[in-house]
Parts: sequence; structure tokens; C-alpha cells
Amino acid sequence: MIMETSLKAPLPATYLETLKKLLGKAYWVGLLILAGYFVYILFGNWSGKEMLQAIAYWLPAIGMLSVISGQLDLLGSIQRRELVNIKARLYDFIHWFMLIGMNIGAWMIGGVTIGWFILKIILLAVIAWQIGIGLKTRWKLSLSERVAGAIAAFVAISLGLTSGYIRALDISDFGWGWGIELVTAVIATMIVFYWISLDIKVISKKASGYPRSFFLKGIFSNFLVLIFWVSIMSQEGMGSLHWWGRNAALSFNVLIGNLLYLAYYCLYEFHRKRQ
Repeated sequence: MIMETSLKAPLPATYLETLKKLLGKAYWVGLLILAGYFVYILFGNWSGKEMLQAIAYWLPAIGMLSVISGQLDLLGSIQRRELVNIKARLYDFIHWFMLIGMNIGAWMIGGVTIGWFILKIILLAVIAWQIGIGLKTRWKLSLSERVAGAIAAFVAISLGLTSGYIRALDISDFGWGWGIELVTAVIATMIVFYWISLDIKVISKKASGYPRSFFLKGIFSNFLVLIFWVSIMSQEGMGSLHWWGRNAALSFNVLIGNLLYLAYYCLYEFHRKRQ
């Protein structure tokens, strides 16, 4: 069953544009700070690997600003009641909800910045805004759907928090922390595959409800995360099978996630051009 919004209505003069402008400025400020930081280390006594790692550490947080901006573009489309799959937004919310829990563990051992975590909270608020409009205008949840949604959200955050906490306690290469982190990454990526498939069902019928900027900003964010992944993998070298195994969860999430999103965008362009 495809849950969607339809019927055009004028976009109300809400805080959406103001929020988009603020996030847009924050994005450029972040890039300027990063550029200044790059100039600073460029003239320091840094090796190429150290420079990459120093800069890449901040890229996921900047990428999150791009994701938020893209989600705000999609929010504008939903507010205009364009054809958008709301059920897919619900599963996207659950996916990010799970990753927040994983990030807490990574932050506890210094793996990511606290800004990455905070920005994901903002992202969740934007996606929840999308879902709220969809529930109000088109999708009326039955009691069983409400219960299932609540259970799914609870399981997602519980699994994410458990994974993050155990990984912070057990930093051994292939211990319990590594195992549950890998399982959580695989589940999160499977959720991404599912919500993308839901969106494609709508896009194959009518793609105009999905702004191209939503996809392009997501791809740019994924590219920044890919650089972050390269910096992690370069610590012991791409040829180290042990290091690949040690970072199996991150590698699976980043590489498979990028491929899925690229396919998502290509299918969007294919259906949009066909229509």
C-alpha cells in the first residue's frame, strides 16, 4: 500500500524558508571554517595522511547540513501536497533514529564529533515534520499501524543505543561490540533499501513531487562521508584485510549505502525523463 500526499495547495508562509536560510548559512560557514582549517594545517608540519584525517573528521557533520537542507526541500513539496510517499518517510525516520544510537557510542570513544549527533536530532525533527503533515492530510493510521510504528521506533533506538554502548565498552577488533555494530549497520542499510523501494513506487508513477535538489544534496553528503571512510581506512592501508574486517560495519554502511542512493537517484532521473 502506497501512503502518499496529493492535491496541490499553496505553501503557507511558515518558518520553513527561514529555517532553510539558516541551515544554508550554517552549511557555508562550516565549509569556510573547514577551508580555514585546511589552510592552517597546510602550512603546518603535517603529513598527507594526517591532513586527510584532520579534515575528514569534520566532513560528516557538514554533510548532515546538506541532508537536512535536502529534507527541507522535500518538506516544501509535501506542504504543497505533491505526490510523496509518507510511509517511506516513516522508515527513513526509523533508520536515522537507529543511527543516532550508534553515533553515541562512536562519540564516546572519540570517533565522531558531537555536532554530527546534534545535527541528526535536527534531521529527525524535519522528517517528523514531513510525517506529521502526511498524517494530517492523507495517511490515517489504524491502531495496529500505530502500535507497529511505536514498536519499530523503540526497537530501532534500543538496538542503536545498545550497539553504540557495547561498542564503546568493547573496542576489541572482533568482540561483542564489533559483532553487534555490524548487525546494526546491516539492519539500518536494509531499512534504507526498503524506504527507497517505497519511494520508487511513487516516483515510477509521478516523480515531480520529489525535487532534484533532495537527491543531489543527499549524494553530496554521501560523498563527504565516503571521504571520511577513506580517511579511516587509510590509517592502516586499504590493502589490510584485518583493517577491513575491523571496520566492516562502517564499510558496509558507507559503501552499500552510497550504491543504494546512487541507484535511487538514477531511477528517479529515469522515471522523471520518461514521464
